[in-house]
Amino acid sequence: MRLSTMLAVIGLVAGIAWGAPHAVAETSTAELATRVQHISDTLGGDYVRIGKISTGGLAKGQTKRFEHVLRPGACYRFVAAGGAVMQDLDLKVFKGTTQLAADVGVVVDPVAHHCVEVDTKVEVRIQAFKGHGQYAYGLYAKGGVDQDLNDAEAAALADMQAYAAQVVGSMQQVGEPHVGSLGYRNGESVEVLLDLPRCYKFVAVGGSGVTDLSMQIMADGAEVAGDRISGKKPLAQWCAPKRMRVQVKVTMYGGSGPYALGVYGAKASALASPEKVGGKEGDFIANRIRQLHAQYGKGRAALSPVHRGNLSTNAEQVFKVRLTAGKCYTIIAAGSPSAKDVEIALLDGSGTELQKDKTRNNFPVLDTSPCPRFTGKYTVRVKMIKGSGQFGAQVFSD
Repeated sequence: MRLSTMLAVIGLVAGIAWGAPHAVAETSTAELATRVQHISDTLGGDYVRIGKISTGGLAKGQTKRFEHVLRPGACYRFVAAGGAVMQDLDLKVFKGTTQLAADVGVVVDPVAHHCVEVDTKVEVRIQAFKGHGQYAYGLYAKGGVDQDLNDAEAAALADMQAYAAQVVGSMQQVGEPHVGSLGYRNGESVEVLLDLPRCYKFVAVGGSGVTDLSMQIMADGAEVAGDRISGKKPLAQWCAPKRMRVQVKVTMYGGSGPYALGVYGAKASALASPEKVGGKEGDFIANRIRQLHAQYGKGRAALSPVHRGNLSTNAEQVFKVRLTAGKCYTIIAAGSPSAKDVEIALLDGSGTELQKDKTRNNFPVLDTSPCPRFTGKYTVRVKMIKGSGQFGAQVFSD
């Protein structure tokens, strides 16, 4: 037998006898998240997790950063865990360039603690000092979190409630408002129970130090509504087809600080209408009506279908709608870009003009004031004051 063949056979036999080496299986992020929670639970001290446990992967020497705003009067626990191929995971907490806490021992499950007496913005750095692979990280706190709101949070809550009073109309508050605090580029998801199949508005306002706040509404794992327009007062509307839970995700894209979130639902009397906001179409007119309804519809349900037409300058078109005494209504019209000034008016059964839109634009909105005192058929008149083109108009009711 040739020497090379003999050595190969010996190696094979040794491998069978002693067990050939195998690649180490990486730990899943789900297992790591569970381990982070277990570490904090084992350490005790009545710490409560803040937000979700973050997971991801790190190359050797790579650092992942997290920003938090720590509330006064609270103590915080920072916990991380590395996977099976991670050999040394470091965790450091900084305020600016000052290190507040750290665990830089040769460990894969670093833990650090820090207490604060004033609002403190910190950056947590997790580094794969040796090795690489998956990691999980969680923030825990005790004290302060369950105390009364601080001044900045109370101001954000008051601002949110004042803003909601302007944009939700006759909608009713659903559950209690949520108040939180976020660092730059941080996000938080709040679970909300939508108690009835009705339309809802989600209102958030950023407090002191916040310049850009966004919001996403997630239902059954998919985004169904949101507001990513730059600003600190995101507003979204969505009509729930059934009683269900949704996730409202708020993300800080500019500045840092407190925010307040409120959810409001249409009155139960508005639930019976089979009509859809904007109708079944998905064109410019339909989407424009949906956008206007989210801004000015006061949470009212669609009473009529979308009445459409094409008008030249000074031409008009009318349609009938049955209104009920004691209820209030919003009429929204939307013109194409070539329609420069569209006017809507409401007339009673005898043809007497009750109200007329006085704005000079192509998206008139008319709220009944006073609300109808008599039940019966009314007329909505749409007139092209300037320009020409297509339009759509729809009536909404409490």
